[in-house]
Amino acid sequence: MELNRIESDLLKLLADEWDEAGPPGYVETAVIAAHLKISVAIAKSAIQSLFEKGLVDTDRVDTFAAYLTAEGYTLARKM
Repeated sequence: MELNRIESDLLKLLADEWDEAGPPGYVETAVIAAHLKISVAIAKSAIQSLFEKGLVDTDRVDTFAAYLTAEGYTLARKM
């Protein structure tokens, strides 16, 4: 599966949260953007792309946050 740098970094961030706080690694979109030093719009775009690949899931209200699927966690830890 082909991922760009932002998608890879986002998966790793969510996997770190999964390890620290427990599954599913729930992180608000604004926090993702700040941590990755990108805009919220770019973070939402990356979340959407990973959602379409089945690697993350998200709340249904304006992509307020994202969290990993089991497949996303496994892939993040292989990187």
